[in-house]
Amino acid sequence: MKPTIRVASFNLKHDFLFSRNNSWRRRRDAVCRILRESKASIVGVQEMMPDMRADIVGQLKEYDACGLGRTRRLQNEQSAILLRRREIELAFSETFWLSKHPSKRGSRAYFAFFPRICTVCEIYVKTLGQKIRVFNTHFDHICAPARTLSVRTILQYMHQLNQSEQLPIILMGDLNAAPDSKAIRILSENRHEYPDIHLTSLYAFSCAGAIRSTFHGFHGSGRRKPIDYIFVSDELQVEAAYVDTTQIDGRFPSDHYPLIAVLSLKSGPPDKEG
Repeated sequence: MKPTIRVASFNLKHDFLFSRNNSWRRRRDAVCRILRESKASIVGVQEMMPDMRADIVGQLKEYDACGLGRTRRLQNEQSAILLRRREIELAFSETFWLSKHPSKRGSRAYFAFFPRICTVCEIYVKTLGQKIRVFNTHFDHICAPARTLSVRTILQYMHQLNQSEQLPIILMGDLNAAPDSKAIRILSENRHEYPDIHLTSLYAFSCAGAIRSTFHGFHGSGRRKPIDYIFVSDELQVEAAYVDTTQIDGRFPSDHYPLIAVLSLKSGPPDKEG
């Protein structure tokens, strides 16, 4: 059987003033159950606060988490990556800011409502016998030019890392943009200046079925266009993909559905004797 790996992108929804009925305290067990039952070895989560991270790592002891907070003091919201240590070895992890100064803590794009970040990790996937770079992010929800700058910042970072070693790439996250938006078309149609980077959206694969909504506001509506994405580079094949609409005890774990994919290497694992 062809070796595969499961990956997931999931906006967890942190608490706001009026989130009493859907507070994290009420949902955390359901979120942990969804993550465990997804059997994902790599999970990109958005809107993870420090207390949420502690709860998840405390319950899901088989996972490690990498990623920092988005403020100058590295606090507040994280775009963290959860790694199931039985299948994954972490070699490198870093958080950078989606601004004109990516290494400047707390920096933001012009007109962006908050500082926005991307977490990148370089991992060895034991089941595939392959190193992979994983990027997880959460774009601005108001400003389209900020989202476009975010795309270009991530692409530039990918290109810089490729100069030392070109690896298969997974990019995931809540991009707060529809498939026909400028930011997404730069990625899905590879409208950029980097010939070493070629990404394909999960939704372009026939196994993903029809494009459907991923944000539902705790109501379960599926009429909107998706804003959560997983992109893969040419070395990776999408074997299966789905949006998980599971409710637990009549409650949605978050206001976003998790997006899950099963990936394989197109060329198969490397020859160990070579």
